[in-house]
Amino acid sequence: MRQKAVIFDMDGVLVDSEPVYIQMFQSFLEENQCTTDEALLHKIAGASSQRTWEIVAQMWKEEITPQNMRALYKEARPSDQIAYGEILYPGVKDLLLWLKQQGIVTAIASSSSEESIQRMLKETQLESLFSCYVSGKQFKKSKPDPTIYLYTLEKLGLPAEDCMVVEDSAYGIQAAKAAGLRVAAVKDTRFSFDQSAADDLIEKTGDLKELLIGRWSLGEST
Repeated sequence: MRQKAVIFDMDGVLVDSEPVYIQMFQSFLEENQCTTDEALLHKIAGASSQRTWEIVAQMWKEEITPQNMRALYKEARPSDQIAYGEILYPGVKDLLLWLKQQGIVTAIASSSSEESIQRMLKETQLESLFSCYVSGKQFKKSKPDPTIYLYTLEKLGLPAEDCMVVEDSAYGIQAAKAAGLRVAAVKDTRFSFDQSAADDLIEKTGDLKELLIGRWSLGEST
């Protein structure tokens, strides 16, 4: 079998971080006597950093630019950090260990910052289970632009047909498809993501094992 790879998004795929981000922004806004909009807050899930601050700025009590909104938040809450070790999805580590046993290359392609990806890997003790990671912060355009996935393919040295992407958001799915990749989407039950462009739907990230056993004719274990 030719070398294969699985490329994972991070937020909403490896760790259940999206609700945590939303809660952090909601509490900050409410502490500052702002009226929050639940539907608008949910649009933060899967959004780029720029889009996230645009959304938060829309709910601020007075007109403010996204850049100033970010600066204000960071000044008010300099110690806000997600405890990644507490929100790793069940089954993720077992899946990664199995992929490694099968000789499947694994990578992360996330819109999060390099610092966040590194901290997630360290806190979840997954550092040794990924061949590489790519942060969307290094590119001018965010998902749904395919650049992050095209770059990841180049870094892996593999063609798109030998790779599978695991995503959850509409933008992430669109980016991967635009890069010519097959996509398995982790079913969304909270944020109303349009996942219709995905090739496969899985209930949870750990279910990728059964999908790949059939699609790539892999064994249960080595």
